[in-house]
Amino acid sequence: MTKVRLIGALLVVVLAAGMFLAGYGIGQRAVVARSADDQGIALLRELLAQVRREYLNPVPEASRLFDGAARGLLDALGDPYTRYMDARVFKEFSQDAAGFFFGVGIFIDIRDRHLIVVQPIEGTPAHRAGLRSGDRILYINKVPTEGMALQEAVTRIRGPAGTKVTLRIGRAGQINEVEITRARVQIVSVQGPGTLDPAVQKELAGARLGYVRVLTFNEQTPKDVASALDKLSREGARGLILDLRNNGGGLLGAATQVADRFVADGQPVVHVVDREGRRKTDRAGSGAKLTLPVVVLVNEFTASASEILAGALRDSARATLVGQRTFGKGVIQTLFSLTGGGAAAVTTAKYLTPAGQDIHGKGIQPDVTAGDRLEGKAEAEVDRVQAAQLRRGVDVLKQRVAQQR
Repeated sequence: MTKVRLIGALLVVVLAAGMFLAGYGIGQRAVVARSADDQGIALLRELLAQVRREYLNPVPEASRLFDGAARGLLDALGDPYTRYMDARVFKEFSQDAAGFFFGVGIFIDIRDRHLIVVQPIEGTPAHRAGLRSGDRILYINKVPTEGMALQEAVTRIRGPAGTKVTLRIGRAGQINEVEITRARVQIVSVQGPGTLDPAVQKELAGARLGYVRVLTFNEQTPKDVASALDKLSREGARGLILDLRNNGGGLLGAATQVADRFVADGQPVVHVVDREGRRKTDRAGSGAKLTLPVVVLVNEFTASASEILAGALRDSARATLVGQRTFGKGVIQTLFSLTGGGAAAVTTAKYLTPAGQDIHGKGIQPDVTAGDRLEGKAEAEVDRVQAAQLRRGVDVLKQRVAQQR
């Protein structure tokens, strides 16, 4: 089994130490654990033998049965973020990190055991079908999603280009079914002001204020953000709106690399705490830094890696957060590659913001509350809320720029 680092050297060292302690523990606890493991393996062998001898229908190949057993083992932990991925699903996961996938074009997550749309990707089949942030996905091809593991939902929604998937959507007390044709979806992780209303673009340009929106964190994100920030510096920008609304996260390493462009050398970006309570601090490195006033837009769908970035910029780079309380996903998964081409994403640590705040299940309260929560809102109301948040963010940024004169 190979371990893949997601957050730097810390977890590899911690996990190796954990296995050392388990392997060389002394006393009754180690003996009991080994006995329980042996009984569990014997149980699976016995079940497999019975199924092969007695099951009425043709028995699937062994790999499918073992995939199911591995999935059930991790599901039994009761953690929605710890999950097993078979070889096909792991390949799809790897495509996400590279910046593309085959599906309908939505970022999803779980809230209160319900599957929700965090954000549809602009220009994709889901966006054209009218899906919006906050929509609840109740059924996928007539299969109910309540209690469904996140990765299972992703697998059911995705599929080859040209095939169809039917989603039953709950929104503002109404339920509708929508059939969507899957396609190859290219993930654009960073956008500039060109997506904004022309009047807002003109205002920002006149005040020499930059705007960068980060939709997700993948392998390309740090490079794209760096290009956008370098362009702003060349143009003489006096301040920046960094829009992290509806950003459901992604690769932690990508988020910390982006934070490096804002946080001074040696200052904390994030604290990572393992299951033994040991803390390791990830600090910003050297290199070009953006020292302009920054306003970060956040909402209830700003989650995970984007919360890490928001917390780092607020605590270590004096940025101002504007919007709504964030999602509140403050745990970290480490990816382990497994025999047969699959992998397991296992929750191995939690993180704290540079100021030591544990945000899991709580979120980050912005410095300036603006707009309203989007879930359950009609389309026109969503647009109004997002416009009001941007308006407030621009006003706050102008005030900060004026104070620096």
